[in-house]
Amino acid sequence: MRIIAGTHRGRRYLPPKDEKTTRPITDRVKQSLFDRLWSQGVMPDVPDPKLPPSRQDPDVSAEPFEVLDIFSGTGSLGLEALSRGATRCTFVDMDRDIIGRLEQNLADLGLADPARVVKASALNPVWLAQLKPESIHLIFLDPPYAMAEDEQGCQDLAKLMQELHRVAAPDCFLSFRTATETTPQPVEGWEGPTSHAYGSMTLHFFIRE
Repeated sequence: MRIIAGTHRGRRYLPPKDEKTTRPITDRVKQSLFDRLWSQGVMPDVPDPKLPPSRQDPDVSAEPFEVLDIFSGTGSLGLEALSRGATRCTFVDMDRDIIGRLEQNLADLGLADPARVVKASALNPVWLAQLKPESIHLIFLDPPYAMAEDEQGCQDLAKLMQELHRVAAPDCFLSFRTATETTPQPVEGWEGPTSHAYGSMTLHFFIRE
């Protein structure tokens, strides 16, 4: 697995041990996702690492841009966001082996400082107390396919999105990945979903109202 663009472009990192179970996002879909985020003005402009400060574009924003990567696995989406200008990313997963691989990736890439790793069940919102209200600008929600297909799992994920509303900044963008045949239900406080299929998977986009 590799980072596609940004300051860490081309750098490789550890994948999950069992890719058949976790279904990592492909480079093609990840590129499409970040292209869409860029086209909609979600991702921040970032300084050119090849230029000295005196030659940087003065319009490049230095405002904080925080990301939340839920069911993060070894960090594919959050790492890509950090490479592309996010100032901080909180990764949430509960698998011990996954967390170990994620922390190794952050160390190898030199991204441990702008990262927070939370070992917890994503569906238990107690961990949200670690985040400031309205501080998150972009959320990746990437649950196991089976969870999103199960009726109880759908309800649990909808409740989680309701809880996420309080830490989401105004106009926060949320990307929810499922199998192609699955569509998440609308959630109060979130506009959407707008869905785009890519082969066996679909990305559903929500915006905080």
